[in-house]
Amino acid sequence: MDQQVRVLWSRLLHLRSSAAALAAAPGILVVAERHSRLVRLDPQTGVPLWEQNVEDCWGTTVVAGDRCLYLSQAGVLHCFDVHSGQRTWSTPKLCLCHYIIVAGSVAFLSGWRGYRPLIRVDLTSGELFPGQLPGSAPGGSLAWPLPVRLDPERSYTAGAVLLASASEAALLLVDALTGVTRGEWSLPEPVRFPDSGVAFSAGEDGRIVFLSGRRTVMVLHPASGVEILWRHDRDLRSLPPILSGRTLWLTEDTGVTTIDLDRSSRTAVMHLPPGATGEGVPVSGDALFARAGNQLIAVNRAGEIAARVRLPARIDRLLPDGRSLVHAIGKGHLTTIDISTTPT
Repeated sequence: MDQQVRVLWSRLLHLRSSAAALAAAPGILVVAERHSRLVRLDPQTGVPLWEQNVEDCWGTTVVAGDRCLYLSQAGVLHCFDVHSGQRTWSTPKLCLCHYIIVAGSVAFLSGWRGYRPLIRVDLTSGELFPGQLPGSAPGGSLAWPLPVRLDPERSYTAGAVLLASASEAALLLVDALTGVTRGEWSLPEPVRFPDSGVAFSAGEDGRIVFLSGRRTVMVLHPASGVEILWRHDRDLRSLPPILSGRTLWLTEDTGVTTIDLDRSSRTAVMHLPPGATGEGVPVSGDALFARAGNQLIAVNRAGEIAARVRLPARIDRLLPDGRSLVHAIGKGHLTTIDISTTPT
């Protein structure tokens, strides 16, 4: 099978929005743009469906079920109905918060590099929960928490969040509603993650992949614990590995390495466009990576470049929609790419 990667549409945002100002879900795409607008777009065409005024376009956007949350850089958390765009509530005075993670009926907020401890907000009312979560004290760099589904029969909701610190060689699984620790695992070294704070890559089967130190790839399944998946012989970039089935994709400065875990074999993809390799996302059994500048490459399970495409602007972030679309934001542009698989 061959991958076909093509640009569907591109939209000028009229200002360089933050990479986190983009959120996607199947059939839903929301972005902050033009200094002070939050806009929902049709993912297939880029046509606006609704817009709302917000304080700025440098905040963080999240879609959770029927809700769309926007945390402005000014420190106001807004909740909108994702279908109509109607504002449900707004909570001010949340300065020094940088990201939002939603688990079940709770939104988690925290600051850049642990400048502020995790805050929990009730999605129904916008009110703050009292108390402080374990492992979330300020002063240490925290990875963005990862929602973990404790009950597979539940819908989009998750019952807990996974916490990791750059200074502690451990993982904590914390109940979203009560704040009680549901699991704790020791690691060889602390979890490694970039300034953006994204440390984990979650697979469809519930496995969570991350880096422990510079060279050790580990996997967590909440029901069975952690294990070492692969030990690399070179330093890896501080980006989450990608795991699909028994294939692992690792990001290095010079390229991408594909690992066949069943055979313990590896294929290095080094003949790439100039520049460092950025983040990657899984697509239709392959992996899609951003390269320095405005280039995208699809790497298949055999370690071959299956497709490549050049975008209108530099890529700061890739965001799949859970189907066949991947959205790329960067340098004042939003571009949507269609990924399709055709018989060879």
